Amino acid sequence: MNTLPETLTYDGFGFRLLKRAGAVALFEKRKPSHSRESFEVIIVQQHPAETICGRNYPARESMPPSEAWGTSGWTYPDLEHAKNKFRVLVESRQEAAFQPAATSAGASSSENSRTTKARHDHC
Repeated sequence: MNTLPETLTYDGFGFRLLKRAGAVALFEKRKPSHSRESFEVIIVQQHPAETICGRNYPARESMPPSEAWGTSGWTYPDLEHAKNKFRVLVESRQEAAFQPAATSAGASSSENSRTTKARHDHC
């Protein structure tokens, strides 16, 4: 599986991984034209190997899509609030892993199917 890189660029922003625990990650987000950084806490998305629009993709991790912001990704203007969200998410995912009915994968298979279908709809 291709894991989420420790540094990446998207939409003119640079992201640098500060901390990761399982599927929860904390990134610093910067843009050269902005004077202050912000911070993003995410639940890392996992995708199976698949073919989209005739192009083959390996199993991989990614940032959550924009439409998942607020449920799988959060932006904070300061590191302290971001660290707090990171801690809460890590603790809640650890607790869920010990409950018999809980799944640690995050999204249900029907949610993953909808996401996969949405990625294929634009072909």
